Formats: sequence, structure tokens, C-alpha cells
Amino acid sequence: MKRIFTCVICLVFAVHIMPAKAQDAVLVELPEAGKKTVLHEGWFARRANEVLSDGNALTINSFNREGWIKARIPGTALTTLLENHIFPAPEFGLNNNLIPDIADAGNEFYTFWYLLPFKVNEVPSGQNIWLNFRGINYKADIFLNGRRLNTTTHEGMFLRESFQINSCLRKGETNLLAVIVFPPDPVGIPNGGQGGDGTIARNVTMQFTPGWDWIQPVRDRNTGIWDEVSVTTTGPVKLQHPYVVTKVPGVRHPEGRQDPAIVQTSVELENVSGVAQTGTLSCETNHTKRTQTITLKPGEKRAVSLKDLTINDPRLWWPNGVGKQELYDMHLAFEINGQPSDSRQLRYGLREITSKVSEKNGGRVFYVNGQPIFITGGNYIASDWLLRLSPERYRDEVRFHAEMNVRMIRVWGGALLERPEFYDACDEYGLLVFQDLWGSGDCNGAWFDPMKRESRERRWEYPDNHELFIASVEDQVKMIRNHPSLCFWCGGNEWPLAKDIDERLRNDVFPRIDPERLFVSYSTDTVLIGKNKEGVGDGPYGIQELEWFFERHVPAFNPEAGSVGSPEVESMRAMMSEEDLAQMPHGGWARNPVWRYHKDLGYGNQLERYGEVIDIESYCKYAQVVNYDQYRAFMEGWASHQWEWYTGILIWKTQNPWTSLRGQMYDWFLDVNASLYGTRKGCEPLHPLYNRKTGQIELVNTTLSKRNVVVIASIIDRNGKTLNEKQEEVTIEPNSVKRLFDAPVPQDVEGVYFLKLRLKPEPATRAEAGNEMTDNIYWLTTTLNDYTTLTQLPRTKPEVTLEASNQGDEYTVRAVLKAIDGISFFNRIKVFDKTTGDRILPVHYSDNYITLFPGDRREITLSFRSSLAREHIHIVIESWTADKLNFDLK
Repeated sequence: MKRIFTCVICLVFAVHIMPAKAQDAVLVELPEAGKKTVLHEGWFARRANEVLSDGNALTINSFNREGWIKARIPGTALTTLLENHIFPAPEFGLNNNLIPDIADAGNEFYTFWYLLPFKVNEVPSGQNIWLNFRGINYKADIFLNGRRLNTTTHEGMFLRESFQINSCLRKGETNLLAVIVFPPDPVGIPNGGQGGDGTIARNVTMQFTPGWDWIQPVRDRNTGIWDEVSVTTTGPVKLQHPYVVTKVPGVRHPEGRQDPAIVQTSVELENVSGVAQTGTLSCETNHTKRTQTITLKPGEKRAVSLKDLTINDPRLWWPNGVGKQELYDMHLAFEINGQPSDSRQLRYGLREITSKVSEKNGGRVFYVNGQPIFITGGNYIASDWLLRLSPERYRDEVRFHAEMNVRMIRVWGGALLERPEFYDACDEYGLLVFQDLWGSGDCNGAWFDPMKRESRERRWEYPDNHELFIASVEDQVKMIRNHPSLCFWCGGNEWPLAKDIDERLRNDVFPRIDPERLFVSYSTDTVLIGKNKEGVGDGPYGIQELEWFFERHVPAFNPEAGSVGSPEVESMRAMMSEEDLAQMPHGGWARNPVWRYHKDLGYGNQLERYGEVIDIESYCKYAQVVNYDQYRAFMEGWASHQWEWYTGILIWKTQNPWTSLRGQMYDWFLDVNASLYGTRKGCEPLHPLYNRKTGQIELVNTTLSKRNVVVIASIIDRNGKTLNEKQEEVTIEPNSVKRLFDAPVPQDVEGVYFLKLRLKPEPATRAEAGNEMTDNIYWLTTTLNDYTTLTQLPRTKPEVTLEASNQGDEYTVRAVLKAIDGISFFNRIKVFDKTTGDRILPVHYSDNYITLFPGDRREITLSFRSSLAREHIHIVIESWTADKLNFDLK
């Protein structure tokens, strides 16, 4: 049934956008009111200085495709060149240096014409046809059939455009749509500084493209039609910018019957005709329909509010790990004489977010539905450095964050405001969004910087066009403000925007178009992070001794602190040659230029604590153990002092948009590493931990329920024998930490031993004897910083059974691992194409890097997409205590 449904969807898509090979034109079927047809196929591109015609002449007659190449839309000049094999993949080795940088080649090198030949067989009578661009970087002029559509040149990466095109269309003939796109100006010099020489920030565009300390320069500065292009139709009245506000008064709980919630809805209507229009505005949600009769004068624009809706016993939206992410559908429409003029479909969540400053530590506390939420999360840069974006990739990346057990994603200010599909995924997975606008102190004058071209005083005034910045903010806020995941707005990274921009945002823009959300001027503003005598902002960013995380650090709400995160060996091989891999860092310092080019952060001497690093396999093997331990301690240290010292912590950073060697839970290829699972363990909502500073066992509860449990701590030697054990029955309140007992000490052990913490239901509530809720396994040592005896663990392999099922290309694999004898240490599961040996990516694992003691049994679920038949899928388990285990799905 699923295969049939997929085929039907493909057929519908083919009807809407069908290449017409003979005429080099696509057939566009115009959608009904409120729907859209994307225009992403059939485009051509050519460097502008090779095109002798202007836009009017280029589009007035027939199109000769000689000299033109196929264009990627949405895409950039560079992605089109890459897909035409003109340059090598810039993510590998030093290939990026083989691509001309715009600062050297000149703006003309990346100034392109994009042309789409298309046909429209039917133009509905009485309908307005609109051509829409959701993102062009940076300037553009747009032509259709000999006419320029924009009366003034488009400017700005973050500004949507829409044009009424009825009078330009040729029914039944080939239409020619052409767009010339100019790069930002200035483009910025990539001199090694953050944002290069900083002048890229004179534009309203992404600032990281001339390079940063975690990425190399994007050679074309992402010039192009980088986001969706579509056509829509409406009647005489357009329905735009709906705004849904939900009120959930009081203090709520995720379970049980709920008191009523309120839904407030408004929308902007525009009469695009030359006569007055009277019609009915309707809003349908939760099986209730509200209507209102509206009359609009010719050309009138008006914001209209509908009557509030009360929803009894509402299904509430909660953050990840707190409760369910319930979502409601809403349909808005405007009809004239019973005929649809325009409509919108959206989803919203019933939730209310408030915040205040903690009286204990001065950090900002966020409340969802009246409940304080301890914030754990990560900084997100962009899905891909060259803006090869997709809903599928967005969903996978957001899902990875949910699987880390974190509750917030910060969309960082040196990049972009993400596309609506990103926030759709955050809504579904319960990730609150801390949304920066487009500015960073590195470019905008936060401090003196010899790498910057202009003075601090000049940089305080960036960008050059303040009105464009404000217009872009208003447009983009209206685009995403209905998402329940969107938590609050932030002006810039580590430094406020230009004074007049900041004041307008605080005093006019946000109070007017999104008054329900907090706006802070910059990410280290004291209203967010708290005041501290030390004057410390965010950070630090390097590897730490594990005890460090349990000491007190400021600020109380830290928007970014980071560490290492090297990927697995397969990703390393996809990044550089074997020759370069063989020159891996020693003692934490990378001598090889390719490692340095990919921004290796360095592990200090922490890899060598596990053994001699002799090749890339041993490097990655030790790096994953360190990654797991580093990020588990990272999150446990903050959780141990939640509310007392801290209100929130966001990792810098949880992903990379290119093949970087620092700060990531999963890499650019979407392969996970042990950092993700260390974070996942440290962020468990109900979590026993070992405080590495005090030596105590503690229990953390970030749920909203009181829990009665038994905490068991066992000391286990390298042969799997339990040497010492303690346990305690505990009642823990919601949102709290409980200090328990000193960890048991090893007896007659030299070198590595294990501390295993287990959590079981209290006997009175235990559904089944021995039912285990979670465990948490530490490898410790009696010899300071010497873990080399881990290599002396007895050889043993787990007993493994696999069960697989699939619906079309959606696979689910259930893997059961059992330890028969000995300790099966750090088992890593991977999935491959048996025929080619290539990885199948991405794969979502319910857990990974698993350690089992004698008698332990662990069930792991793997989910992934693959067009391969089952017999071609190969599962590999790598372990410290066994040779590689290989399994075929049958």
C-alpha cells in the first residue's frame, strides 16, 4: 500500500512539473487558490558577462540553450558549477583551494543569469497568478517575457519577493523567466579572521561565508537563488501572514485532564483589485469554524482579528523529554460569493512560554505552560555551508538533537534564519528554538580585531542599509512566528546590532509583530545569561579535564560552551587522503596542513591516555571514548547544579555544515559519533550520575513528576566481577537534584575499573522484579589519567540477534546484544551497503557505543532509509573486546 501511495505522489508531481524535452520547457500546471507549485526543474545558468543581451531582450523571443548549463534551483552559483563538474568537491582535502575565491576572481565570476523556459496551458479566469521567491542572495533583477518584474533591484538575502504575472504570461507558448543574481558587495576578504575582514557584514547576508575558526571560505559567498521558487494563484483578495497566539494560563502538567486554553488568530488581507470586495473570512480548527464578513476598499490592506477560541481539555505542546508534542491544524480562507479567493493551512501547538530572571543565580529561566524547564541544547550553524537544504535533511538533524535528549537549538547569528521546514521538524520533535538574527560581534565590532578592515566604530554601524535589515526582520518573523518551537529572539551573537536597529527591534518591530516572545539584544546580554562580577560571557571551547565540569562557572545561562568532536574513521576517509590521515595529530597538535585546514581542535594528551596512537584507526577509536566521556561529564556537570548555579547550557556546537574536525555530535555526512551518545546519556531526564569533583553519586530529575526509585552503584573489575556495591531508595521531587552517597571504592584493583550506576523502580511500584530503568557506566582508573589497561580487557564478543522490517525504503532493525562472559566494551553499530561498502546514512540509533557486563542484555533500534533490497544491507559491530562482527539482513 505504501509503494502505491508513493507512486501516486510521484505521478501528481510529474503532472505539475513535467519536463518537455523537445522544447526545453517545463509544463507548469497552476495550483488552486492557497496551494503552490514549485519551479525547481528545468533551469539553465550562464555567467552574466557571457550573455550579450539584457533581461528584456533575453526573454522576449526563443531561448537558445547553447553555452548554458543546467542550474540547481534552489541553489547557488557554486552548487551549479559543482553539479556540472566544473570544480572538485570542496569538502575533501584542500580542494576548496582549487576554487577561485570571489575576492580574487571578482564579482563578475559569480554573477549569473538563471533562465527557465516553461509553459502554462490554462490561465484560470478571474485569478491572479503570483511568482514567488523565498530567498535570493544578494541582488537580483527579474524578467519575464520581455518585461522587468521588479521596479527596483531586489536586495538582501533574507527578503521574500512576490510578483503578479498575469499580464506577462503567454498561454500555450513557451514563457521565458530570467533572473540575474549579483553577489554581496563588499564580499569580504578571507584573511583568516572570523568573517574574514568583516566587511561581509555591511550586507544583510550570512557572515560566516568568508571563513570562521570552524570553516573555510565559501568561494561564491552563496550567491544565487538559494531558496524556493513557486507560483500561486489567488482571487481578488490575498490572505497573508496569519498569526496564531495560544494562551495556556496557570501551571500545567503533561498528564491528566487540562483546563481550557485560548487560541487567538489574526491575518492580513489585501484587496489587489481595483474595486471594493466583500467576502467571508473563515478559520477552522479543532472541529470549530469561525467566520467574519469583511469589506475591503480597492487596494486596501488590513489586519483582521478573529474571535478568540476556547479549547476545552486541550492537548498541550511540551519540550522534548517533558511531554508530548501535540499539534493542531488550522485552515484559514477568504471566500467571495462562495468562491475561494485565497487560503492558508498551518499547524500550531497549544503552549505558552514565559521567562524571568532567577533569584538564585541571575540567569534567565524559561517556563513552558507554567513549568520551569532546565535548558540543555546546542548551537546550530546551518544545515549545509553551500545551502543544499532539504526537508529530509532538516528532519534528520533535528531528530538527532531530540535523540540527544536536549531541549533547545540555538540558530546562530553568523549564518541564517532557517527555512520553515526546519521549524516544522522542531515542532514535531519538541526542540525549543533560540533564534538569532544576522549579526555577530566578530564582524560587528565587539572588540578590537587586527584582522578587520574597518574600525570598531564603523563596524558598530553595520550593515550599510538599516532599512533593509528591519524590512528583512519583519518579513522573516512573519514567516516563522506561528511555530510553537520558536522560543525567543536574539538580535546578534555576543554583541548588539547597530544602536538604532536594536532600539527599533525592541521598541517597535517585536512589540508590534510578535509581542508574545522575549527579545534580547545579544546572546551574552545580562538579561539572558545573568550578571557576574567576573565579566565572563560564553565559552570556553576546548577539551577539559572531566572534573572541570563539576566546578562552578559563569554565566548562569551559557549560550555557548564547547569542546572536541572528531568523527568516525569512515568520515575521516571521506574528508582526506590516506597519506594525510597517516599524519594525524600527536600530543593534540596538528602538523598536517589538511588537518589544520579542516580546523582540527586537538585533544591535548587525552588520546594518548588510552594507548599509543599509531594510525587513523587507533586515533578514531580513542577519540570516540574521549568524546563520550567529555560530553557526558559536560552535561552532568551542569545538571548537577541546575537551578542552584545554572538555568541552561548550550553546547558549541552540535553540528557542522561542512567537513570540520571540531565540535559536533554528527558530521556533515550525517554520521553520528560518540559525542551524541555521551550527551544523550548526560541529558537523561531521570539520571544517576557520578560527580567527578566530590566523588558522590547523585540523582537528577528534569521531569515534572516526583519519582520513587532505587539507585544502585557497583564497582566492577576488568574481568566483570562485582567487587563492591551500594544502593539507596530515593524519592526525588520534580526539577531537582539529590545528593546521595559516596561512590563505592575499588578493592585490590590497579588501573582501570568500572562504576556501574543502575536505576530501578522502588519495590512498591516495581512492575517486575529486576526491571531496570537505565544504567550509566563509567571507566575509571586508580592511576591518574592512565586508561591503557582498558586494552587488557579479556577478549569477548556479544551474542547478537537481528530482526528487520521495512515499508518501502523505510527500514527498522531491532538488534539485541547479550554479554555471555566478560565485559563487552564500547560496541559501535554501523550500517553499510554490502555491495559497494559505502555507509548507509543517516541512521538513527536508539543508543550506540554500548558497554555490556556479564549477563547484560540490550535492545537497540536502528531506523534508516534505503532503496537497497534487504539482502544488500550489512550491519557491522565494532568493539574494543572483539574483532569486527558482520551481519547480513535476511
